[in-house]
Amino acid sequence: MRPIERKVIKSLKNDTFTIYDVEEIVDSTSRTELKKSYPDDSHFQSAKYFAKSIVNALLRYKLIERDGSKFKKIQMQKSE
Repeated sequence: MRPIERKVIKSLKNDTFTIYDVEEIVDSTSRTELKKSYPDDSHFQSAKYFAKSIVNALLRYKLIERDGSKFKKIQMQKSE
Protein backbone atom coordinates (compact mmCIF):
# COMPACT_ATOMS: atom_id res chain seq x y z
CA MET A 1 0.00 0.00 0.00
CA ARG A 2 1.33 3.41 -0.93
CA PRO A 3 1.70 6.10 1.74
CA ILE A 4 -0.90 8.39 0.13
CA GLU A 5 -3.46 5.56 0.10
CA ARG A 6 -2.84 4.94 3.80
CA LYS A 7 -3.26 8.65 4.51
CA VAL A 8 -6.54 8.82 2.58
CA ILE A 9 -8.12 5.81 4.29
CA LYS A 10 -7.16 7.17 7.72
CA SER A 11 -8.37 10.71 7.06
CA LEU A 12 -11.85 9.73 5.84
CA LYS A 13 -14.14 10.54 8.73
CA ASN A 14 -17.41 8.95 7.60
CA ASP A 15 -17.97 5.34 6.63
CA THR A 16 -19.48 6.45 3.32
CA PHE A 17 -17.74 8.86 0.98
CA THR A 18 -17.58 9.91 -2.65
CA ILE A 19 -14.69 10.32 -5.02
CA TYR A 20 -14.91 14.07 -4.50
CA ASP A 21 -14.05 13.61 -0.80
CA VAL A 22 -10.93 11.70 -1.83
CA GLU A 23 -10.15 14.39 -4.39
CA GLU A 24 -10.28 17.09 -1.67
CA ILE A 25 -7.80 15.13 0.45
CA VAL A 26 -5.46 14.63 -2.51
CA ASP A 27 -5.78 18.29 -3.47
CA SER A 28 -4.70 19.36 0.02
CA THR A 29 -1.56 17.18 0.00
CA SER A 30 1.73 18.60 -1.18
CA ARG A 31 3.36 17.66 -4.46
CA THR A 32 6.38 16.24 -2.67
CA GLU A 33 4.14 13.84 -0.75
CA LEU A 34 2.47 12.78 -4.00
CA LYS A 35 5.90 12.32 -5.56
CA LYS A 36 6.75 9.73 -2.88
CA SER A 37 3.81 7.59 -3.95
CA TYR A 38 3.75 8.38 -7.68
CA PRO A 39 7.27 9.40 -8.75
CA ASP A 40 6.57 9.55 -12.50
CA ASP A 41 3.08 11.07 -12.53
CA SER A 42 3.25 13.74 -9.85
CA HIS A 43 4.04 16.70 -12.13
CA PHE A 44 1.68 16.05 -15.02
CA GLN A 45 -1.56 14.69 -13.55
CA SER A 46 -4.50 16.35 -11.83
CA ALA A 47 -6.01 15.62 -8.44
CA LYS A 48 -8.87 13.77 -10.16
CA TYR A 49 -6.41 11.28 -11.68
CA PHE A 50 -4.84 10.57 -8.29
CA ALA A 51 -8.26 10.26 -6.60
CA LYS A 52 -9.41 7.69 -9.17
CA SER A 53 -6.22 5.66 -8.90
CA ILE A 54 -6.35 5.70 -5.08
CA VAL A 55 -10.00 4.59 -5.03
CA ASN A 56 -9.24 1.82 -7.55
CA ALA A 57 -6.33 0.64 -5.42
CA LEU A 58 -8.43 0.63 -2.24
CA LEU A 59 -11.11 -1.37 -4.07
CA ARG A 60 -8.45 -3.83 -5.20
CA TYR A 61 -7.15 -4.18 -1.61
CA LYS A 62 -10.78 -4.75 -0.47
CA LEU A 63 -10.63 -1.94 2.09
CA ILE A 64 -13.67 -0.24 0.56
CA GLU A 65 -16.64 -1.35 -1.50
CA ARG A 66 -18.70 0.43 -4.11
CA ASP A 67 -22.28 1.37 -3.25
CA GLY A 68 -23.65 3.05 -6.37
CA SER A 69 -21.78 6.33 -6.78
CA LYS A 70 -20.56 6.23 -3.18
CA PHE A 71 -17.99 4.09 -1.47
CA LYS A 72 -18.15 2.43 1.92
CA LYS A 73 -15.35 1.40 4.28
CA ILE A 74 -15.24 -2.28 5.11
CA GLN A 75 -14.90 -2.85 8.84
CA MET A 76 -12.24 -5.41 9.65
CA GLN A 77 -13.05 -7.73 12.50
CA LYS A 78 -10.26 -8.40 14.95
CA SER A 79 -9.67 -12.05 15.73
CA GLU A 80 -8.92 -13.00 19.31
